[in-house]
Amino acid sequence: MPPSCRRASAVAFVLSLLPATGVIAALILGRPGMAAVIFGTTFTVIGIGAVVPRCRWFGPHVSRLPEGVRGVCLTIDDGPDPRTTPALLDILDAHQAKALFFLIGGKSLSHPELVREIERRGHAVGNHSQTHPAARFWSLRPWQLWREVAGCQESLRSILGGAPLWFRPPVGHHNFFLTPVLRALGLTMMIWNCRGFDGVSSDTRRILEVIGRGLAPGAIVLLHDATPVSAEVLRGTLELIRCQGLAVEPPPAPELKEA
Repeated sequence: MPPSCRRASAVAFVLSLLPATGVIAALILGRPGMAAVIFGTTFTVIGIGAVVPRCRWFGPHVSRLPEGVRGVCLTIDDGPDPRTTPALLDILDAHQAKALFFLIGGKSLSHPELVREIERRGHAVGNHSQTHPAARFWSLRPWQLWREVAGCQESLRSILGGAPLWFRPPVGHHNFFLTPVLRALGLTMMIWNCRGFDGVSSDTRRILEVIGRGLAPGAIVLLHDATPVSAEVLRGTLELIRCQGLAVEPPPAPELKEA
């Protein structure tokens, strides 16, 4: 971890201790009510900031394309997977659509040929952490976040010769230690504003209904690789985009700021 990242993480860590200090001080002063308020407020802020993907309390991110863009951006998480990724690439080719694949570093090292094929077909590749610790990513400490994010960067660099510029946290969770890590690695965080929960559901009809309601000009659509319905959901999403008179935009440049 570079010194600048260590310093920023240290500042974030010290700030994270302030609420605990306030609770202890209130208890020492015999103000249990105040201690409860401080604790409850802190717990709420940390909880919302960590697990609500589009919350900006812990750092900046992109969750939609700029105003005036008439198309949508397709993003596909959790690959590569030899059981599903080839079919997704063929479907995208058939629709002449390009996507941004957020890949897991460990899986990429197991299937480097798929990573190279994604790039060869004109798609972009993003960082989705090295091991995808979905249940605990929000609680990782600075050095643990560094291992996850920098590890994925190095895995993808070893395969492609270059590292991604976009990062997406597992299940969209993040904390105040993540932003210094991303800055040190030159990464921009991308979330989404349209999804059908295809990572946890196999009801394709319901998934597409939810996606259809969220489609709009400028949408960043979240889809998943490596599920039993990945191909069907992608095919249906592309048809919804066509029926709504929208287009699939190429993955945006990392300098893009939230409109």
